[in-house]
Amino acid sequence: MGNFVEKTINDIHLIFEDLYYTDLSASKKGIMQAFDPRVKLISALILVVFANLCKNFYGLGMFFLYTLVLAALSRINYMKYILRVSTVSILFGGIVLIPSLFNVVSGGRPFLHLGKWLYITDEGVIRAIFFMMRSFISLSFIYLITVTTRWLDLMKALRSVGIPDVFASVLEMTNRYIFLFLELASNMFLARKSRSIKNIDGKEGRRFVASSIGYLLIRSGDLSNDVYDAMVARGYHGEIKTISHFKLKKWDYLWLVFNAVFVAIAAVEGGIF
Repeated sequence: MGNFVEKTINDIHLIFEDLYYTDLSASKKGIMQAFDPRVKLISALILVVFANLCKNFYGLGMFFLYTLVLAALSRINYMKYILRVSTVSILFGGIVLIPSLFNVVSGGRPFLHLGKWLYITDEGVIRAIFFMMRSFISLSFIYLITVTTRWLDLMKALRSVGIPDVFASVLEMTNRYIFLFLELASNMFLARKSRSIKNIDGKEGRRFVASSIGYLLIRSGDLSNDVYDAMVARGYHGEIKTISHFKLKKWDYLWLVFNAVFVAIAAVEGGIF
């Protein structure tokens, strides 16, 4: 039980470290950090759309290399970026694509025999790689935006491009709620660990876990009201006010032009046009 409490505390602290890493990455002097959040949002949307429209590996390869270059120039943690995006794209994309690899779902030439009548097809492998590359590219652009843009600026950019205020407000509230909820859970488990002077048996451990879940559920309702009341008391009326003001600079226009040229070339190479 002691190991469980300690592991839970460490996991919560890792989440806090990730939140701090995002803020730290957004404050670095990288190429993506220098652009207007609205420009980044619109550019990423266009890049994701055209990347998913590519019909061959030439176009996808160009978008793939572009994400790697942007990540390097943005001075983010490269290994963390590759690991996180690859894990999500492979884990979820791979699960969806497993049936399409076999000849019972889609015909094609044998790539790997798994039995007398069952084998993986060449076409299935190619489709799986194609899909996972699209997934990796799309997630990469989303990841780059989130780690190179302050959360409040990102929410403000969403509003400025036409996202409904209700949707942006829900995201803003969720971010604050999750942070406070994690802090509450961390304090609760840390207090339990501080009061423990010996190992707890399985029965007592299960009782503590059950009571902790119930307490967190009760506190979550109270916490949501407290968060909203605190925001209203500080002048919140459905829109977050920030001290930052968006203003397009020449580098924003140059990057838009560069992205337009890049998308046009990649679209031709990718067989879109």
